[in-house]
Amino acid sequence: MNEVITWLMNYCMEHGIGVVYQKKLPETAPSDSWHNPKLIIFNANYYKVNERPFMLAHEIGHVVEEVPEYYKLAYLGMEKGEFSANRFAINLLSLYCMENDIWYETYYDFAQAFGIPKDKYYVLEFVFESMKEF
Repeated sequence: MNEVITWLMNYCMEHGIGVVYQKKLPETAPSDSWHNPKLIIFNANYYKVNERPFMLAHEIGHVVEEVPEYYKLAYLGMEKGEFSANRFAINLLSLYCMENDIWYETYYDFAQAFGIPKDKYYVLEFVFESMKEF
C-alpha cells in the first residue's frame, strides 16, 4: 500500500499539486482538495486504511479535472464532479498497475486491492467496459 501512496504523491509533485499529508486529523475526517490553488489535504489517519489509495487518487481527480466536490450538494442530484473524480481515480490506479506490471483477474480484484468502495463499483464497471471498446 505504501508503494501506491508514494507513486500517487510523486504524481502530484510532477503535476504541480501540493499535498498536505496530515496525520493528526480525526480518523473519520475525509480528505479534501482544491483546484485553485492545486492542493490536497490528505488524511493519513483515515480509519479505512485499505481505501486510502483510492481516496488520494480521487482527490487528485478533483484537482486535475477541476471539478468541485459535490458531496455537500449530492442531495440535489449534482454528483457529476464525484463521478468524474472517481473515474479519474480508477484510470490513475490503472496507470499505476500498467507502469508496475501489476495484473488482476477481475476488476473486482483490482477494486479490492486499491480500496475502491463497493458503492463506487458502478464507476469501475463503466471504466473497464468502455476500455473494451478500444
